[in-house]
Amino acid sequence: MNDPAQIDAVAYAGRPDEIDRFDPELFYRDHWRRRPLVLRGCGKTFLAPPLEWSDVEALEARLDGDTSGAGVHRRPDGSVLFVNQAQHTMPELAVSCTRLADLMGWEECTADLSVTRGSGAGIGCHFDHSDNFVVQQQGSKSWLVGLPEHTGRERQRKRMLETKGFVPSGRFPEPPWQVVLHPGDVLYLPLFAPHEGVEDPDGPAQGSVSVSFSYNARNALGSHLKPLLRALAAEDAWWQPLPLAGADPDRLEEALLRALRNVTRSAKGKT
Repeated sequence: MNDPAQIDAVAYAGRPDEIDRFDPELFYRDHWRRRPLVLRGCGKTFLAPPLEWSDVEALEARLDGDTSGAGVHRRPDGSVLFVNQAQHTMPELAVSCTRLADLMGWEECTADLSVTRGSGAGIGCHFDHSDNFVVQQQGSKSWLVGLPEHTGRERQRKRMLETKGFVPSGRFPEPPWQVVLHPGDVLYLPLFAPHEGVEDPDGPAQGSVSVSFSYNARNALGSHLKPLLRALAAEDAWWQPLPLAGADPDRLEEALLRALRNVTRSAKGKT
């Protein structure tokens, strides 16, 4: 489902595919980490019942203006409230995360809440190292979307390694895809695809509420590096004091390969 050789090299402008029924098997075959997808009226598959403005207001009352918690971002003018990992503050989102992870075969799922009030309000153009399903709850939101290949390989690498100081701003093709989400609509954004969502100027005056359900991508470094270090610490060649002449490269390499095989085979047995 995640073969880089299968990633489409689609560079033309247009609209994402649009369907009105979500089939995980077809999704993985045709869109997963390849191209965006709009699911019209499929929001209840991801979150039911939908969030109401009263739910948002209750959350804001609990926050009571406090944005000191990790992942809570609010603009002083009140135009944007963004809550990262919102499943920890809204139980209904935690339930949906568990259900979606089971449906998609993910190890875990997280949820971000985005609330905007005011035409054009948003958090800016960027790209993620996660696959996201944006589920529109209230109001409408206008999106500009690119493809994974519109983000350069080096920028992808820095994002996956979470390089200190790196800013994952996005870069659109010309022109980018454009789509407007209404309540109940869902937008799939592949990892690395640049995107920007802003409150639709033709939407309701009250604002926009959306939830992004995400699967954070893993890499082999994150999965294997710590177990490999533990395995090397058990190898004589890697923990014993070095002689004055220095380490024996052949002995180090032999022990390294043995430890690496043990770690990768152990991980394979858990999948």
